[in-house]
Amino acid sequence: MFRNFKVLLFALAIVIIAGGAYAFAATNTVDDSAAGYKASVVPGYTVTNIAYDLNATDPTLVDNITFLISPSSGTVVAAVVKVQTVTGGAWTNCVLVAGTAPSMTVTCTPVGLELIDVTALNIVASSSADAP
Repeated sequence: MFRNFKVLLFALAIVIIAGGAYAFAATNTVDDSAAGYKASVVPGYTVTNIAYDLNATDPTLVDNITFLISPSSGTVVAAVVKVQTVTGGAWTNCVLVAGTAPSMTVTCTPVGLELIDVTALNIVASSSADAP
């Protein structure tokens, strides 16, 4: 009889543990959701004829950075161009003037830029203007 009681107690313990595990599993519910993405090719721009215009009085200063920018495919011209001359540094807005279609002549005028501080030339361009 004592042996039957041990078996019954063991079986009861297993049922309680299994029931507890089921209770925890039953509380893990996830609401229905949806996710997705669409991939499309974003054509870029080709930058050519980069020139650093040095100050006439102090050639250690950069007055302007000029270059041509044109779409790498298609005819969508750049509307906004910015440059960064130090990785992680400030971005400078540039002025665009229409060149031979669809190229644009870009002039960037960083304020007080010393030539020795130019460690990179990062250029970003977009065919749509910045949001207000």
